[in-house]
Amino acid sequence: MFIEVDEVCAAITAKPAPVLFLDTCTILDVLRAPCRESIAVEEISAAMALIRLNGQLTPGVWLVTNETIHGEWTANLDTVKTELERESKKIERLRSRLVDVVDIVYGRTHEVGHRVEHLNLSKHLENLSRQLLSVSQKVRIADSHSLNAMNRVRKYMAPAGRGKQEAKDCEIFEAFLDVGRTLRSKGFAGSICFVTANSDDYGKPMEPKNPLGADLLAINARYVGSLTWALAVVEGRVN
Repeated sequence: MFIEVDEVCAAITAKPAPVLFLDTCTILDVLRAPCRESIAVEEISAAMALIRLNGQLTPGVWLVTNETIHGEWTANLDTVKTELERESKKIERLRSRLVDVVDIVYGRTHEVGHRVEHLNLSKHLENLSRQLLSVSQKVRIADSHSLNAMNRVRKYMAPAGRGKQEAKDCEIFEAFLDVGRTLRSKGFAGSICFVTANSDDYGKPMEPKNPLGADLLAINARYVGSLTWALAVVEGRVN
């Protein structure tokens, strides 16, 4: 299930295409999108498009995660799915009340239409999120990733900081940097993106002094904040 960095990079350099390293929150946001206003619903269609591109005989994109992300996704899936189901039921109750009020005001019965809870939306989006994870190349966590992660924690380097260790996030980012360095050493010249919506720990992507700037510059990579943005990079719609 988990693959060494060299093996992943050999596959990518054999069939070059843009590389997207997906953080845990990015994969789970497919489930969060319907009920969180801060997440565009277009994240769902972007996930579907990236899965299709990744699955082509000649890949249009390489999706990459790592062992830590797989563990975090598994640990958090039920909580995120429950949030979507709870919010869907809340919306359904509100809609039902509004329809009852409309019936009273206009003196006639109105069709309620589809009930969201009957559409099994949470299961469909869980499957989509699971597919996004399953088609990704999953890098095995190496001792060097964990060691370098602890060095980031000790030096308060993002995604760590004073008062927040964020050791797992640091391990994820160090795995990404290892993939990026290895690809560049093999002559890979395509786009390499770290994709996360976690701006609290990683900073905002467009900040002039983003704390990841030096690390990203060293491997000629970029940090993007959504699947929608990442898809635009892959399709050449943004520089």
